[in-house]
Amino acid sequence: MNASRILRSRRWRFVAATSALALVAASGCGARPGASGGENAEAKDANGIVNMVMAPDPVWKWMESQGIKQELEEAAKIQILTSSSWDEFGVYAGGHADVVSAASYEVPELEKQTGEKTTIFGKFNSDRSILGVGKNSTATDICQLKGKKIVTHSAVSITIMWGVFARKWCNLDLRAGGGDYELVVTDPQNAAGLIERGDADAGLLLPDFSIPQLSSGAVKPLYDSKSVSQIYAEKFSTEPTVLTHPQNNVFVARKAWVDKNPEEAAFLIKLWDRGVQEWKANRDKIIEAYPEDFAAESDKDKAFIRDWLTNKYDWFVDTTFLDQAWVDSETKLFNLMKEAGYVEKDVADPHFTILPKS
Repeated sequence: MNASRILRSRRWRFVAATSALALVAASGCGARPGASGGENAEAKDANGIVNMVMAPDPVWKWMESQGIKQELEEAAKIQILTSSSWDEFGVYAGGHADVVSAASYEVPELEKQTGEKTTIFGKFNSDRSILGVGKNSTATDICQLKGKKIVTHSAVSITIMWGVFARKWCNLDLRAGGGDYELVVTDPQNAAGLIERGDADAGLLLPDFSIPQLSSGAVKPLYDSKSVSQIYAEKFSTEPTVLTHPQNNVFVARKAWVDKNPEEAAFLIKLWDRGVQEWKANRDKIIEAYPEDFAAESDKDKAFIRDWLTNKYDWFVDTTFLDQAWVDSETKLFNLMKEAGYVEKDVADPHFTILPKS
C-alpha cells in the first residue's frame, strides 16, 4: 500500500473510531443501527474456513511467502481467508469478518457498536508507543507537559493509555476537545516531524514511524524510551517481568462463533503462534523483506529499528496463546481505565477464552 493510501485509510479509521465513540456517548445504548445479532445471535458453522480482517502485517506476509501458512492449513484442513485493511474495526463491525485483530482496550466499544458479545482468544502485539519531546525541552514526564501541545495518531487507542497514566500520576486529563493538554491528532508518519519543527511540544509516538527524528536526536524519548507496555509492567502489573500488557493486537471474535467453532479458533492461534516463532528466528530477514511495515526507507532506518527491537523493546509476544495469569493481569487494565474515567464503571470487562495448545 503506498503512503498516500495509508494516510487516507488511517484518517478513515480514526473517523470511524471517534464516530463510534460519539454514537455511544450520545445514545447511551448498545448496537449501532443495522447491527446484526446480539448476545444470543446464532453463530455460523465455520466449516473449516475462517474469515479474518487485519492491518498489513510482516509476519503474516512472511508465513505466506515461505509456504508455512499453506503447509499448516493443508495439515489441519482449515483455511484462513484474510482481508487486509487499516479499518479492521469497521470491517468486523459491519459483519464482514469472523475474527478481527484489535487493541484489547477497544473491545468494550466494539461490543457496544455490534451489540454482540465478543471474546479475546489470542494475543500478538503489545503497546509500543512512547512519549517524546523536542531536543531542547526541559520536561521530564507527562505531568510537566500540562497545557502543552501533544500530537498523537488517534484520540483513542494509545492516547487512552497515556491518559490513564496522566490521571494516575498527576490527576491531569489527556483527551481530545478539552482537558489539561492541547491534543492534536495527526497521521503517525507526521507526529515526530511536528515536534522537530516546533509545531508541537510532545508526542505519543510509534518508534517505527519516528525513525528520522529519534535517530537524529531531534526528538528525545522520556521515561528512558520505555513503551506503554513496559511502564504498565513496572507500575501497574502484578507480573512486572511480563511486558505484554496492554495489547495493541489481540484476536477477537463473537463469543458465539468461538464457542461453536473451537477447532478453527484454536488453529488460527496455533498458526499465529508459529508466526511469532518465525519472528524470533528470522526477525532481521522479515524486516529486510518487508521494510514498509516498519516505515524503514533505507538501510540506516532498518538498522535503527533492529537496534530498537534488540535493546529497547520488541513488541511481538513470545506466544499467542493465553493463560489465566496473563488474562488476570490484562483484565486489571480495565479497572485502571474505569478509575481514570475512560470506561464507565458499569461496563463489563472483556471476555477471554483460553484455548488449549495442541
